Amino acid sequence: MWYGVSLLYRSMISPTQPRDVLWEESIVLVEAGSEQDARHQAERLGLLGNHGYGSESGHVEWKFERVERIYPIDAAEVGSGTEVFSRFLRDSEVKSLLTPFDDRD
Repeated sequence: MWYGVSLLYRSMISPTQPRDVLWEESIVLVEAGSEQDARHQAERLGLLGNHGYGSESGHVEWKFERVERIYPIDAAEVGSGTEVFSRFLRDSEVKSLLTPFDDRD
């Protein structure tokens, strides 16, 4: 069975910057025999996603924090148009999603 999994990463900037923490949500597909298997695969993928790089602000580290959600995909085959992830959102969450991201602050 296929699962859409939401992985959360947190940025850490050195030297520390007086700004909000930046998060990344990555949604990936995993094929697994059970939700527990999907979680284990997602955690391994998340840890493989840890990385860092230098920038004008200093050194940036992206650290895997957690598997936020596992979403079973109820489709016989995964292909164009297959829904891989869905969630309900509050009005405040939609407003946040629709606010353009500007990393020049």
